[in-house]
Amino acid sequence: MRQIDTIEATPTKRLFYSIIADYDLNRSICELIDNALDIWVRGRKARPINIELVLDLRQQTIRIIDNAGGLEREKMTIIVGPGQTDIDPNEELIGFFGVGSKRAVVALSQDIKIITRHNSEHTYMVSIDERWLQIDSWELPLYEVDDIQEGSTIIELHRLREELTEELISNLRAHLSATYAFFLVYPDVRIILNGEAITPIFYNDWSYPPDFEPRRLYGEIPTDEGIPVRIEVLAGLSSESSPTGGDYGFYFYCNDRLIARGLRSYEVGFTKGKIGSPHPKLALLKVIISLKGAAKHMPWNSSKSGVYYNHPIFLKIRDFIVNIGTQYASLERRWVGEWPEKIFSYPTGTIIEEHVTDFTEATTSYLPSLPKTRLRYIDKIKQQNKKIGEEKPWTVGLYEGMIAVDLIFKQKLQSKNRICLVVLDSILEISMKEYLINDSGASYNTKSWSTICNSRTLIQNELKKYKRISKSIWRKIDYYYKLRCKLIHEIANVEISDEDVMNYKTVVEYMLNKLFKLQFKEK
Repeated sequence: MRQIDTIEATPTKRLFYSIIADYDLNRSICELIDNALDIWVRGRKARPINIELVLDLRQQTIRIIDNAGGLEREKMTIIVGPGQTDIDPNEELIGFFGVGSKRAVVALSQDIKIITRHNSEHTYMVSIDERWLQIDSWELPLYEVDDIQEGSTIIELHRLREELTEELISNLRAHLSATYAFFLVYPDVRIILNGEAITPIFYNDWSYPPDFEPRRLYGEIPTDEGIPVRIEVLAGLSSESSPTGGDYGFYFYCNDRLIARGLRSYEVGFTKGKIGSPHPKLALLKVIISLKGAAKHMPWNSSKSGVYYNHPIFLKIRDFIVNIGTQYASLERRWVGEWPEKIFSYPTGTIIEEHVTDFTEATTSYLPSLPKTRLRYIDKIKQQNKKIGEEKPWTVGLYEGMIAVDLIFKQKLQSKNRICLVVLDSILEISMKEYLINDSGASYNTKSWSTICNSRTLIQNELKKYKRISKSIWRKIDYYYKLRCKLIHEIANVEISDEDVMNYKTVVEYMLNKLFKLQFKEK
């Protein structure tokens, strides 16, 4: 191998345009706020920090002012040079990649002024516009200007690339409230948008069903350098369902900054065999992952707007968090239809805390066992009457007929009540015949049996010889039998209500229990 030449690898200004493609107002503003917060954190949070945002709808300009500390003259190249940063990747900061503020300001504006004063030093300004982006040179004039407040930075953006609207500003306010919630709880941190302070938004609207309260699982994730990443996983069920609001799923915070909310992707378990596909039945699931450690160990993408799923730290915890999410998803699915009484009726309680020794182990041992799945009506009736069906096979068709009535009654059919009434009466008549033939102990010849079978009255009179049934039950049976006859023989437009079906169903269940001890009770 021999070297024959060198090639020019200096980036062109077109780099700016390629790296701003996925930036919107929210992400761009957050990049600038990140820088200010990092300066404040590196200064050991020694003094209060104010970050003021002024988005002028009339002038279509943006002004960002912070008193985080300002930038030293010798570090002014950081403002322009892609990838240049003075942040140590081992620090617990959030402005890690060295491209955020550059592409943020260019993404927002065609005319940019950045004015900064480090502590009590002189005040300096750089200006970036479209003309500078069009030339090859990376040299940028540095100006000394009139002093601004000590330790402050002002960013002025004109000729915006996107028109400001009331809706955009409202969305930005909500975005900032969620993204910086953990910073905003500090009394020394204030973010102000158009004169109004941003207040924090947390996603901690939990329900506390007994034995299935939210769990806070905390511990450490080892790294090759020996300095672990601290982790906290808070999982549980929400206090209300919001299937269209995007609030259920997985949340990721890195060094106190919200990176992603309401994730419902394959990578966090939303797939068959795990949590399942996104569905309103999963609308209560919430898993909040908070990671703290060296910036290089945070599993964020370069715009801090999502999780980098191939990051070593995410891969180490993936199975653990997916299993925790799967456990709570299974719980809420088992209680579908009963959420108000099983979940929402427990709005207060205590979050259970557990120290986890190994987050790389896929386990649900830190959660209670799931409640038994509630049997469907069809399975419940079969289970209750299985033994009788084996001893008296002529009863199987009877209790299966009742299952069929239940299924028909639940359908959205215009004539479902008429069908149910006819089926119920048929089950009753067949049950009386089965009892007389198989359980009464009586013996019938062909002629006598044929005579009885041709008359409902004779069937009932014959049954009365062997079973004592109250007069009130017989009156109900006669009433519904006459309704059935009108439907079949008179072709009458008889209205059958839901109440009629349920009342007759209760009568038939009583008779089946009386004749064969079949069970139809809720357990």
